[in-house]
Amino acid sequence: MNRRNGFTLIEVMIVVGIIAIICAIAIPNLLRSKIQANEASAIENLSVIAEAQISYNAGHLTFTTFDVLTDDSNGPPFLDTSWSEGVQKNGYTFSIDSANGTSFVCYAEPVTQGVSGSRHFRVDTSGIIRFNPSGQPTDTDPPVGG
Repeated sequence: MNRRNGFTLIEVMIVVGIIAIICAIAIPNLLRSKIQANEASAIENLSVIAEAQISYNAGHLTFTTFDVLTDDSNGPPFLDTSWSEGVQKNGYTFSIDSANGTSFVCYAEPVTQGVSGSRHFRVDTSGIIRFNPSGQPTDTDPPVGG
């Protein structure tokens, strides 16, 4: 009997099947991890924006826009110059919806719902970051971690 070296078709198919099962388990977990990392980054960025707004308000008695918070013509800026209205960072778009003498509201919206993030976030004058899974949060939506 003539014996050949190598793998049989059945052996190769079993290995391919095992790899496919591992991929089917791993890929959704990887995507979920990316969404969670993007959301954690958005929450941290909103916290930084709130701190910048509160610091600006302490010296100027008003809240303001990204343009003013990043202006370095009168000393160090309150935020680095990479911030602007509608900027995208880590799968989220940031915007200051309203900023006036007494309040501000900043939103973080996922660039692609369910892909770059699954929750929408907001921070306002209170400094509380709130979320809503389906759209822009309001001041009555639950706080993050609460």
